[in-house]
Amino acid sequence: MMKIYLYLISFILGYYTGNCAQPYFPPQIVFSPNNGVTTIAIDEINQRAYQTITTRSNATEIAVVMKHFPYAIPDSPQSKYYVQLLANFPPLSCLYGTYWKYGGNIYNSFPSYWLNGTSYEIKNYMKFNYDMIHSNDSSLNEDYWYSNVTCRTESGDSYPCEEIYFEKNTQIPLRLTTVGRSGWHVRQFTTYYKVISVGKPVDKFFDLIPKNWSIACRDVMLGLSYYPQTSKINLNQSVKVQVWLITPPHRINGNDTVSIQWQATECNDCFTWT
Repeated sequence: MMKIYLYLISFILGYYTGNCAQPYFPPQIVFSPNNGVTTIAIDEINQRAYQTITTRSNATEIAVVMKHFPYAIPDSPQSKYYVQLLANFPPLSCLYGTYWKYGGNIYNSFPSYWLNGTSYEIKNYMKFNYDMIHSNDSSLNEDYWYSNVTCRTESGDSYPCEEIYFEKNTQIPLRLTTVGRSGWHVRQFTTYYKVISVGKPVDKFFDLIPKNWSIACRDVMLGLSYYPQTSKINLNQSVKVQVWLITPPHRINGNDTVSIQWQATECNDCFTWT
């Protein structure tokens, strides 16, 4: 009797675990969510990700995030922590942010749940807001998953809040359907995935990183703040302005000195800095 009871517990636990397994993208995948306009390469194993967008003017915008960013200045925070670089070309225009205790970033081109304040970790591309259930009525060529919570559209119809389809018995995503808001409207949205490759992304995606990025690109977290933003100075009077760095200066080759220069755009002889 005890043995039967234990078998029954094992069966229930195994059944429960099987139904609670959540669908995920492959940890290494290259795909497009919009018919080739955007290409995304995820390499969760080697902690790097890439995104490129081709604009209507045929310019290219790339975003890259990884740890141990190539061509970083030795002994700099960028050589030790995660860096996200955003670049447009031609011509080259770029900026970057570093995820460390004194920094962060003002933008993020990748899933928001990869970011945790001043730290970063490349995780699976897909994260659902609800528990997902694998349907027993999936088609012969597809695996269908749906959320355990339904959402109502403005038409009054109810649908699973999230639905995703994969190629049968694989992790290759085909399409994702969610219920969301667009302006004043609440409706279903469907994203179709074009999978380019599964497995380690080819290095050509990451070869687009400018080799001189640490010098040519702007560090979005290294700058000045000052208060007040504007001041009125009467004749023969003075005003105090507080100036400070947003983040500590970078220590490069043992040197962390920062030089600040001021240049007036009008009336250079009207006042002096002390």
